[in-house]
Parts: sequence; C-alpha cells; structure tokens
Amino acid sequence: MRNLFKNIIILFFVFLAIFSIYFGSILPFVKSQRYIKAVKNLSFVRSLDDFKNNFDKVLNFYSPVGDEEVVKFLSVSIFDIISNKNQNEEIARALVSYIEPYLFQNNVRHLLTGGNLYFRLWADYGRKDEYLEKAEDYLLKAYQIGPKLPPVLYGLFDLYYALGETAKARNIAEIILNYWPEEGKIIDKLQEL
Repeated sequence: MRNLFKNIIILFFVFLAIFSIYFGSILPFVKSQRYIKAVKNLSFVRSLDDFKNNFDKVLNFYSPVGDEEVVKFLSVSIFDIISNKNQNEEIARALVSYIEPYLFQNNVRHLLTGGNLYFRLWADYGRKDEYLEKAEDYLLKAYQIGPKLPPVLYGLFDLYYALGETAKARNIAEIILNYWPEEGKIIDKLQEL
C-alpha cells in the first residue's frame, strides 16, 4: 500500500513537471518563433489582408506567456507604419483597429500604446474627433492605473498641450511639477500656454 501511494505521488510530480514544461516553456517558445517568422515575412506583405493573415498566426496562438510582449512589439511596428507620411489613412486606421482588441486593458504600457496610436492618427490624418476621443480615453485609463507614472503624465500633458486645452494641460503640468519641480520642458511649455 505504501509503494502504491509513493508511486502515485511520483506520477503526480512527473505529470506536474511535464505540464509546467509544456505551458511554461514549449508554448511560449512556439509563440515567439511564430512572431519571429511573421516579422521576417513582413517584406512579403502586400496588402492589409496579408498583414492580418501573417500576424493572426501569432496573435491567435495560445500561450500563457508571451501575449503581452507580442502585442507590445507588434504595436510598435504598427506605430512605425502609420507614422509613414505616405501611408493611406484607411490602411493606418485598419492597422490600429486590428491591434486594438489585443491591447490589455489593465496594462499601462498597452493603454499608452493605444493612446499613442490614436494620437498619431489624429495628428496625421485630419484631426478627427473620434481619434482624439480614443487617444484621451486610453490615456485616462492608463492614468487611473498609474497616476504617478511619468509616461502617463507626459502623454496626457502632450495631448492637452497639442489640443490647446490650457486648463487640462496646466492641471497635468502641476501634477508633474509636484513630483519633479525642476522639469524644464514642462516649465517652458507652461509659459507658452
């Protein structure tokens, strides 16, 4: 009886080790390899559908580790693509819409990315209210999670400054100066308001 109990415990730990290796190492490795392959295939992408098909293989592959990083890196690539002055607005908007459902709503970096993507659309493609509202919404969500984080505060300040929303820009500037009283960039821009 004692040997049976011992064998059950050994089997349990062997199963646990295999389970841990599969979910903690193999799946993340496969996901990262898919991402690397998708990035290498970017030179063959000729249409929006090609882009989506290329990265769907990565984004839709389940792995308990790696989703955050893949979305972060892909978002940076999309930001670079939409920042190209020759990019068509429809394509730029479609790329932002493509990555948006994958942005983690509880992750400050992802929320900042969403805000930056929409702010870029607003700045480059006709200053449409819908882009501005989405940019502000993402940045305010990031602010709720990390109200003392410099990228969040500076993102909101830059947004309000660019819009000429003096009261909101001053409010955020005061928060920044509360934490970093010698911040020259903010002091200079405040004088311009």
